[in-house]
Amino acid sequence: MTYKGIAKGKTIELEQPLPYEEGQIITVSIEPVAGEPVAGSPEAIRKAMHRPPHLERETVDELEHAIAQGRL
Repeated sequence: MTYKGIAKGKTIELEQPLPYEEGQIITVSIEPVAGEPVAGSPEAIRKAMHRPPHLERETVDELEHAIAQGRL
């Protein structure tokens, strides 16, 4: 059987319930979903940058200004 889930620290939250009773001992094999970059990785950031909505230059300038003010 193959189930899809999300890793959260030491636990994995599955999209669907398992067909086993509570407390059943099972064996688990884990691998990342092919084609999906790891959240926060350079690949994921580049992928997100090319998705809409695309920002206007003025919005980017305002964000950079706010970041600079936060550093002071």
